Amino acid sequence: MARKKKHAEHGGVHPDERWLITYADMVTLLLAVFIVLYALSDTNVRKFTAFAQSVSAAFTTDVFQGNQATTILDGADTAPTVGAFDSGAGAASSDYKSVNAALSDYMIGKGLEGVVSVDQVPEGIAIRIKDALLFQPGRAALDASSKEVLQRIAATIGAYPNPVRIEGNTDDVAPTGPFFKDNWQLSTARALAVLDVLVEAGVNPARLSAAGRAEFNPLVANTSETNRTTNRRVDLLILYPASAPAGSDAGASADASSPTFIIPVPGETLP
Repeated sequence: MARKKKHAEHGGVHPDERWLITYADMVTLLLAVFIVLYALSDTNVRKFTAFAQSVSAAFTTDVFQGNQATTILDGADTAPTVGAFDSGAGAASSDYKSVNAALSDYMIGKGLEGVVSVDQVPEGIAIRIKDALLFQPGRAALDASSKEVLQRIAATIGAYPNPVRIEGNTDDVAPTGPFFKDNWQLSTARALAVLDVLVEAGVNPARLSAAGRAEFNPLVANTSETNRTTNRRVDLLILYPASAPAGSDAGASADASSPTFIIPVPGETLP
């Protein structure tokens, strides 16, 4: 009986297995599509807003309707207009989450919960520092221990191109001693002291301005010592000016009951 011929050894490419190459290519393409879709789902609001505004300016029309455009400045040639700011949507809202997370983690690590807080305000983002961390009562010389905190804050705001206004705030009790005759002088001197540290830490001085608010910008009524402690603070406002139509009177809506004494950094031009 004749022996049967042995089948050819496996290992070679069979014609009926060539479909695997096409299948592998299709799987690779699908993977690439899913990666792109995932990347698109993580929208960077700041970059999208800046892109939308650039396209709108290029075509001199509103390309993207529905959201208020937010101006993101990379210099201080234009001072912010009082009363016309991003109301919390868009870039300001996105940046608030990042700033709050970064500073909260740092303050918890330093045991300074409640001493430094981050809030959203009509002007943009407010970093509020209680005066007990920075100054002795009635003085404007920074405590040595506070400079490390201010340097950390400077590193955080340095990542954003927006203008920053440093505001000194007091309670309704006039300062005692020979250094300052009233809360206007005290609050302004404290704002300037914080500004100096930010400049030393590398923040572009063209972005900065200092303001003394005295007792006229309280967070709560000055009816108790606890409330007065809350009101004695320095606010660092990261400003998000909103685009206003030419010739509009947006600046006329400033609150006349809350005066502000602003001292510009040398070289800055006030509006």
